[in-house]
Amino acid sequence: MIFHHPTVRRVGLMACVAVAIAAGLAAATAVSGKAPGGVGTVAAAAGIAAVLVVIGLRDPRWAFVFLMVATFLRPAIPKVLPTTDPFVLAFGGMIIATLLWARGHPQRWVPLGAVECAMALYLLWNLNSILQQHEYEPIYFPITGTKLDLWRYLIIGTGMPFGTYLVSRLIFGTRDAVKFLTATVLGCAAYSAWVSIAQFTGPRGLVWPRYIVTNPGWPERAVGLPNQPEVNGLILIVGYVLALVLLAARHGRWERILYATIAAGCAYAVYLTHTRSIWLDFAVVVLLGVLFAKGYRTGFVTTAIAALILIATNWSTFTSSDRKAGGVGSTNEVYDRLNADATAVWAFLEKPWSGWGLGRFVAVNAYRHRQWSSTTPWERGLGIPPHETELGILAELGIIGLLLWLTVLVLLALRLRTAYRRLSAADSMARPLAFTAVTAFLSLFLGGVFVDLRLFDYPSTMVFALIGAAIGTADRVARVRKPDPLEAGRAHREALRARSESSAG
Repeated sequence: MIFHHPTVRRVGLMACVAVAIAAGLAAATAVSGKAPGGVGTVAAAAGIAAVLVVIGLRDPRWAFVFLMVATFLRPAIPKVLPTTDPFVLAFGGMIIATLLWARGHPQRWVPLGAVECAMALYLLWNLNSILQQHEYEPIYFPITGTKLDLWRYLIIGTGMPFGTYLVSRLIFGTRDAVKFLTATVLGCAAYSAWVSIAQFTGPRGLVWPRYIVTNPGWPERAVGLPNQPEVNGLILIVGYVLALVLLAARHGRWERILYATIAAGCAYAVYLTHTRSIWLDFAVVVLLGVLFAKGYRTGFVTTAIAALILIATNWSTFTSSDRKAGGVGSTNEVYDRLNADATAVWAFLEKPWSGWGLGRFVAVNAYRHRQWSSTTPWERGLGIPPHETELGILAELGIIGLLLWLTVLVLLALRLRTAYRRLSAADSMARPLAFTAVTAFLSLFLGGVFVDLRLFDYPSTMVFALIGAAIGTADRVARVRKPDPLEAGRAHREALRARSESSAG
């Protein structure tokens, strides 16, 4: 029967765990206001955490799932401790679980190379920046008055993506293991699509967390759980590609219907973000699918045709400045980015080598704000974070930090290209997985041109996990294909002996 199928059992178990986590979080939220001093929240969370720790330490794949879910839900769930987010605890748990698991599976260790070395150097340069004295201390956002926790900023922007890449490369080397990754990423994307659509239509009373419908950061744009349309769009794009990849694999009818529904929902939700950079990312991904997704390009071709028809029939609206209606002609956001970029370039020229210090760009942009040109309103972009990841790194960490970061990106791109070529196109968990990782990596890079992704944890962690899984799978394929020289020599000697005995006979 269908309920005894291994995949169905695995998905059912993951669904039960997800429901248990959601129920526990809801309970923690409910009692948090009824117990003095937050004791209720801590007590409820401690019970949930105890169960998750036991499960996670037994299997690092589940520890990875818990980290991704905790990171995805970060804006909606309370802190377990006054100074610690649940996702930070989950990240530490994943690292510990992986190390414990690797001790019992020495054959699964992966060699460290140039990519990992570049990551370590970039991380050390960030640490050096935190430990040095800088002009703006402590780090406040002057416009809002909030303080930036540099260690948390480092974990979100650098530690978690790099650490998850290494863990993913280590533990997701088999077909069954990769399903933990794909199911988690696809589930989060499907939920993002649901709340994005329900923000405007459908049963809004069923949307959780409630800020999506009651107090979204951008009321006219689909914000999702991150409460930010750009970040929400990146999650949706990856979900769209992954759903189409899985749709083309050999699955039952109901599974194919599920994947098609998720892909269509993610595509529609991407439109609802009304974010031009996300639309550009989506267009690039669809084009790559049309050109290179051999064996699973039907969905990409259908999407491209539908998008072209919609744009052609609504050209005047598309080119208007009405963002809510789908127009791309608005200029205010462009002015924000231009002034922020001008400030970043000025900051680099003032302190070119080590920069102004990690996390200091907002202060620089408030007190040393620069204007792109005389036609750009000076007040646009005042005191905002960098809206281009690389320029933000350049201003805060100098040319050394930027070169280290670009080295990481270039080396990852080269490793992904090798993985894509090496993996089989016939296996949905091989080259199609690498294609998903490539498109996710490209979407992350393009998204970083318009917003500083170091401020957002889930998208970067998700993409680096996919990259790690693709590279790790390709490494194991190469190791299996490469003959052992000792075994090859022994086989050659045995063949010669057998031939000699045959001749003598």
